[in-house]
Amino acid sequence: MKAVVGLLIVLLEVSHAAETYCDARQKGAQCYGALGGAVAFKLMDETSEKHRFNLNKEASVTNESNQIILIVKSNVIISNTMSSRSVFILNNGTFKINNLSRSDGGKYTLEIFGSDRKRKENRTLQLHVQAPVSSVRMISECVAQLLKVSCLSEGGDSPQYSWFLNGQPTGDTEIVNRNPVNNIIILKQNMSGYLTCSVWNKISRVSEERRISLCEDKTHETQCSIQEDKAKCYGALGGAVVIQLMNNTSQTPKYEWKNKTSTILRGRWNNFAPNDIEGRNIFIPLYGTFSIMNLCRADSGSYTLETFDSDGRKIEEKNLQLIVEAPVSSIKLVPECLSQGQMKVSCHPDAGDSLQYNWTLDGRTLTDSELFSGSNETDVIVLRQNISGRLVCSVWNRISSLSTEKTISTCGYIFINCTYNETQISEWVLAEGNTLCVDAVAYSVEDMLGVLASVFLALLFLLAVGIGFICAHKKKHTFQVEKDNSEPIYAEVRIVAQQERQTEESVEEEVEVKQETLSELPQQSEVAAVAPIYAQVRKVR
Repeated sequence: MKAVVGLLIVLLEVSHAAETYCDARQKGAQCYGALGGAVAFKLMDETSEKHRFNLNKEASVTNESNQIILIVKSNVIISNTMSSRSVFILNNGTFKINNLSRSDGGKYTLEIFGSDRKRKENRTLQLHVQAPVSSVRMISECVAQLLKVSCLSEGGDSPQYSWFLNGQPTGDTEIVNRNPVNNIIILKQNMSGYLTCSVWNKISRVSEERRISLCEDKTHETQCSIQEDKAKCYGALGGAVVIQLMNNTSQTPKYEWKNKTSTILRGRWNNFAPNDIEGRNIFIPLYGTFSIMNLCRADSGSYTLETFDSDGRKIEEKNLQLIVEAPVSSIKLVPECLSQGQMKVSCHPDAGDSLQYNWTLDGRTLTDSELFSGSNETDVIVLRQNISGRLVCSVWNRISSLSTEKTISTCGYIFINCTYNETQISEWVLAEGNTLCVDAVAYSVEDMLGVLASVFLALLFLLAVGIGFICAHKKKHTFQVEKDNSEPIYAEVRIVAQQERQTEESVEEEVEVKQETLSELPQQSEVAAVAPIYAQVRKVR
């Protein structure tokens, strides 16, 4: 619930070894020095005109005597009991003490005497030795969409705090509430920009600047109201809870907010005196809300709000039961194959109180036909042998929820249903290395698909071979025809009429064919006698 933090600037204006200056020429001067540093007192303008003067330190306790620090006579230093770490400069009347310790703080007196040894003047100064502010850090967190910022300083006596937003001092328009010492403020909603916390005392100042943004992260923050009597409120362990006590304290003359052991808050109208729970609670009168951060189990219990009229008579009493629970965190899904092929799945969150569970498979609630044992509301389930898919386990309680998923497959078992040696066998067995009912084993869907694929590929191969053979034969035939047609063949044809039989449909003639070439043509006499007929004939198979 941290607010977004950007640029960090730390400014240290006075260090541990700082030197401060104090004008002690006026009576009752208040001087400040840094612990471990140095301080310079301006005692007088001119020492040469002073016949004699002493600087004394008054005793810090009643049983001690005053201590003479410095004696100067006729512009000559007669005695300096702090000479190891102090110096007096005659020409400007300045007394400087180095390496200040807390015992150096106290009341100092300057006595000035005339030549007649009579005291002419007596001045006092008060030296305060303070530890300087060494560092500062800001801690911010969102509570009920409001930004709570704490300014914590290390070292430093009597620190004071100043807040600036975008370079301007903060006021009621930016701040909802601040604690009495001003080191914790609560900004109103929609406040953003550069927030500066300045911590200072009389001898040092340190500042830190951060860029803040709107409160949007409400992780592990719950809200509830006491307006309904005997209300129940749930808070996350380590988180925050915002309880609505009343609408506005300006309408309530007197109120008290108690738990089972003490009074946490007592107020009149808009003025209140909180009993802070180790710096973990915030009360905002403007909104009437009471917040507890960093909840622990001891915060659980009964709380009571009592309201009174202006005469102190009790008007109303309301009760609230706060229950602090650990939120769900880091879920693990652990599958495990059992001896009969079922799958046991465990859903283990690292933390969480009063947890509830829900299981889904491929986006739908698990059914009884898929569950071997367990239910959708338990942390451990057992799935049947043939179940696979995207399994999701959701875990929640009153203040948080988480889910995780895992894609699961079967444990490699198949179902055997056969008769072997006149014995009926029906059971799930591990497919790998199975020898039970081998001849009659029922193949799984994957096995059947593999066999069908093999047969289909064989058929495709045979079909390809057949088509190739036909194409090759046809090509050879075409080539032979083209080869035979390359040379013409001439033949002598003689027609001999032999009418052996005649039917109604056709007359058959016997043809005698004699093949001749052009180079061996018959003689003229033969042509006349026989009267042959020549024709070009193509041989077709």
